[in-house]
Amino acid sequence: MKRTKYLIISIFTFLTLSGCEINDYVQPSVLPEISQVGKQTFGAKINGEIWTPFQKFKTNANFKPAPVVWGRYQNATLRLSVTNQNTFESISFMINNVQGTGTYQFMRYFPKNAVEFTPFASVYQKCPNGNCTQYVVCQTCENEVNLIRFDPISKIYAGTFKVTFQNKENPSEKITLNEGRFDIKE
Repeated sequence: MKRTKYLIISIFTFLTLSGCEINDYVQPSVLPEISQVGKQTFGAKINGEIWTPFQKFKTNANFKPAPVVWGRYQNATLRLSVTNQNTFESISFMINNVQGTGTYQFMRYFPKNAVEFTPFASVYQKCPNGNCTQYVVCQTCENEVNLIRFDPISKIYAGTFKVTFQNKENPSEKITLNEGRFDIKE
């Protein structure tokens, strides 16, 4: 019985992993177009260089990796999260008190009573070689998001943004995101 169970698990693991394809990363040459239809797109220029999310593994029937573009609206807060699995970077944004289209700021901190792993609500993180550096929204720098589509019925949220992050451990080190855009369907 144990052999049969082990054999089934081994075959399932082999089929799952052999069905996964690894994509080759290609540095984007243009940002995604600004759109408002729920295309699951995100892009920005980080210190002048184009940055977009990237999913290393293609999805198939047996293997569904975590999404690299994610968004959710709940309790008047819009959360966005994106990753680039090739460069080991991730960006998480929160916008509080969202009631419709308009100009907002990304949240810097969670409320004091929030149960979160960090006090910072919006962060940029890069982890080359397993060494992670976290950047938080700069208190005195640019921080603006223009929500151009807010549709909780269709669950589509789109906008443009510009924001500057600073290294949590070394605040003089800054990273600026300009020409940012997202078009996310929950």
